[in-house]
Amino acid sequence: MAVPYLSIVVPMREGVPSAWFEAFLQVKGEVELILVYPPGCRPDAPPDPRLKVFSSPFRGEVIQRLSGLINATGTYVLTINCDEYLNPAVVQLARQYFKRFPESWVLRLSTQKTEYGNQAALDAPWQPLPDMAAIETCSYRDRTHQRYEEGALLEIPIAPLNNRFDLGFLWRGRQDHHGSHTENFDKKVWQNERVQAALQEILQGMTLAGPVKYMPFWCLDRLLGLSLQAKFFQPDQVIGHKMPQPEQLRSEDNPPEYKRRGRFYIFAEILLLRRFPQYGYLWTLIGHQIREVPVRAINSVGRKLPKRSQSNPSQVPSAKN
Repeated sequence: MAVPYLSIVVPMREGVPSAWFEAFLQVKGEVELILVYPPGCRPDAPPDPRLKVFSSPFRGEVIQRLSGLINATGTYVLTINCDEYLNPAVVQLARQYFKRFPESWVLRLSTQKTEYGNQAALDAPWQPLPDMAAIETCSYRDRTHQRYEEGALLEIPIAPLNNRFDLGFLWRGRQDHHGSHTENFDKKVWQNERVQAALQEILQGMTLAGPVKYMPFWCLDRLLGLSLQAKFFQPDQVIGHKMPQPEQLRSEDNPPEYKRRGRFYIFAEILLLRRFPQYGYLWTLIGHQIREVPVRAINSVGRKLPKRSQSNPSQVPSAKN
């Protein structure tokens, strides 16, 4: 296979419906489809020459995404989840965008959230893609960002990593994460050469001493997004654009058993400070995460405690609860 234009990486889980596979395999063009299953999960992907199927050493978002990304050979790379549906013309969209903006690192897809189980909304016909050669751009810099809602591309500046450490997070939370920049990696088409360089930084940061390594189970999304920007940081640089509606990706709400609750992001993002301690933005981020640990821990314990019926505390909750 020639070098694919786009690699799409998907961390898999058990019980992915056949409707998702059918939609996923409709993606057209020079594409590499990478599915990464957790250990003990039997791959159930239908045959397709564009598919690459891997099993990760252990279960977890970080190791599954890393395993897929390290094996991605496309010029550009995109990660989605196995409950998200892509416009089949996403490769064409990426080609047109990066032809017009060859200096861009990233194209953020526009997402439409659908209710869990609403298969009709997921299977609805996709609206035609805009003419990338003619679409206008807008930005917060020149105060034209309102045109995004009218169908313009919105500039994505690099994260303001050179902001000073803000101790105000202790009483009012973080402030410098607001704006049109992005922190997260997922659901965006990235220049793979930069991604591979950032991955090496993350993998090196996981080595504590000799053969001793530390790898968090969850929360690669922001860790990779900010690591990438920190490695290639230039102040005030525009690194890409956000696509307007109509959506190019449909994201289904997770079923109750897969709800993400009480994850401690700091266990992953502390790796940012280990590699890039010079950026005040990251110190504020980590400080805020440390501040949130007691609250999240209390909430996590509260969810695990047995719930009593409000009408009669001695009653055991019924199965439907």
